[in-house]
Amino acid sequence: MWCSKCENGGSVKKLCPMSFGVAVGIVSFFAVFIWSLWVIRYGMSPMMSEMHMPVPTLSSGFVHALLALIKGFLFGFFVALIYDFCVCCKACCKKSCDAPSKK
Repeated sequence: MWCSKCENGGSVKKLCPMSFGVAVGIVSFFAVFIWSLWVIRYGMSPMMSEMHMPVPTLSSGFVHALLALIKGFLFGFFVALIYDFCVCCKACCKKSCDAPSKK
C-alpha cells in the first residue's frame, strides 16, 4: 500500500494509488455481490419494496458488482492521489518553513 518517499519531504510515506484503488474496488465488488446474493435468497426489504426496486438476478448482481469494482477503484485511486498531494505539500511546506533562510 505504501509507495516511494516524497521528493522533498524526506521520510514521508505516500499511498500507492494503484494498490489502494484495487483494494477499495475489491471490497466494493464483494460487498455488492454478497448483498445481491442476500437479496436473491431472502427477498427485498420493505423499504426497497416501497421504492419498487426489482429483485436482482445473478447476472444483474454480477454486473452491478463489476460496476462497483470500477467505481471503487476510481474512488480509491483519486483518494490516494489527493492524500499524497496533501501529505507532500504539508511536509514540503513544513521543511521549507523550519529551515533558516539563506540570503
